Amino acid sequence: MITHILLDMGGVLVELQWQERMEALLNRPLPMAELHHLWVSAVSTVDFESGRTDFDQFTAAFLQEFDLSLDPAVFQREFLALVQDPFPDCLRVLGDLKARFHLSLLSNTNPAHHEKLSRIEGFLPTFDRLFLSYQMGCMKPSPQIFETVIAHLDTAPEQIAFFDDGARNVEAARALGIQAFRVDSPDQVWAIAQGFGAPPS
Repeated sequence: MITHILLDMGGVLVELQWQERMEALLNRPLPMAELHHLWVSAVSTVDFESGRTDFDQFTAAFLQEFDLSLDPAVFQREFLALVQDPFPDCLRVLGDLKARFHLSLLSNTNPAHHEKLSRIEGFLPTFDRLFLSYQMGCMKPSPQIFETVIAHLDTAPEQIAFFDDGARNVEAARALGIQAFRVDSPDQVWAIAQGFGAPPS
C-alpha cells in the first residue's frame, strides 16, 4: 500500500528550459541523457547543488570549468531561467495527492532556484516535507539521498512512490525498494497515482 508520494521537481512539476539554455551557454548540442550526466558529474554543479558553494562561487567555477567567456551577470540570469513556472494543472494535482497521501519533494536543486520557486504562491508550502540536495549535502542518484529520505519519512521503502524524469534516479530508487516511475508531467503522476487507492486513515 502506497502511503507516501515523493516527487522530483524540475521536468515533473516545474517546466525546465534546461536543454535549450544549456546548449546555448555551452554552444554545443546536449542530448538529455548527456545533460543529466553532465549535471551530476561536473564539479561546479555538484558543489553548488550539494550546498558547498554559493551562487557567485558556483558561477565563477562553472565558467572556469567549461572555459566560458561570459559575463557572470548574464550567466546567472540565464541559469535562473533554466527553471520556469509549475506546469499547468500542477497545483491541482498536488492538492489532490495531498488529500490522499503524505507528500514530499526530492529535488537536485540549489539556493538560487529554491529562492525563485519559493516566491510562487501555494507551490512549495503544499508539501509535507522538502528534501533538497543542497541542504542534504548529496544529489540523486546517490543511494545516500534516498536512504536519508526513507529514514526521515520513517516508513518502508515499498510504501513510497517516487516520480522523476531521470531514468538513473528512478533506477537508484528502485534498487532500494522504492516504487519508482519515470514521468514528464503532473498529469502522468496523477494518472499513475489513481491506481494506488487511498491509504488507510
